[in-house]
Amino acid sequence: MKARRTYKDSLFRDIFNDKKRLQGIYYALTGEKVAVKDIKITTLRGTFFEDIKNDISFMVGNRHIVLLEHQSTLSENMPLRMLWYIAKLYRQRVKTDAPYKKTRILLPAPEFYVFYNGTGETPEHWTMRLSDAFTEKTHSLELELSAFNINYDKSSELLQKCNDLKCYSIFVAQVRQKISEGKPLRQAIIEAIQYCKENDFLKDYFSNKEQREVLDMVNFKWDWNRAMEVRAEEAAEEATKKATEAKTIKVVINMLKDREPYEKISRQADTPLENVMEIAKRNNLSYN
Repeated sequence: MKARRTYKDSLFRDIFNDKKRLQGIYYALTGEKVAVKDIKITTLRGTFFEDIKNDISFMVGNRHIVLLEHQSTLSENMPLRMLWYIAKLYRQRVKTDAPYKKTRILLPAPEFYVFYNGTGETPEHWTMRLSDAFTEKTHSLELELSAFNINYDKSSELLQKCNDLKCYSIFVAQVRQKISEGKPLRQAIIEAIQYCKENDFLKDYFSNKEQREVLDMVNFKWDWNRAMEVRAEEAAEEATKKATEAKTIKVVINMLKDREPYEKISRQADTPLENVMEIAKRNNLSYN
């Protein structure tokens, strides 16, 4: 039996699963002031990779439930994922037999947000809809989320409204800049932490957090992203390999039908003689 890989918090999740910081984010997103005491964190904390877990969710009184997702690689399936998350959050809130009762169950209204800080080009703000994935138009179900590019930009309206989010973006920008200068990831992280502490960017967080913990969280995120990139590269290589093999087989079969000598087929198709003979055998085209 394979060991199950445990889930590690991302730096974003670790920083912002904090009521005071969520107070600032909520105000920046909605323009509504809320007391810290009215915020209840409801983040799904899955233990393993296959568990359903989200980055951050929190209740504002009993009126709203806010879901925040951080993306460094943008996924067009975020509305679907948000649907899964809110369904699980509602199931946690509502007793199993309650939906079968006559009286209406009141639910907090959901709000969905994605914060993107990858390197791809995006608008500063855009909307994603679940209905974009439907194969046919329907008015029966919709889920709409607001996505924001939070890469550091002095002109970003959202970052100007939320200092903690701006500070996080500056930290990420510093890591990327130092990597672009040729520094190893570990050194880039250490120098970015020092820069933020010296310039009062999330100074309280970085001062109270063990450097090793920050390194672990950022390393994990970077490694995970690179793993996804490698998988994509491998998939592309495999597709190219299969296409080449298919082309070779087609050439061999056509020459076998013309009863060309095996050695000639091997040379012209640039494939081993044994391969030619195997293709001939599989396709009932063998001859002496």
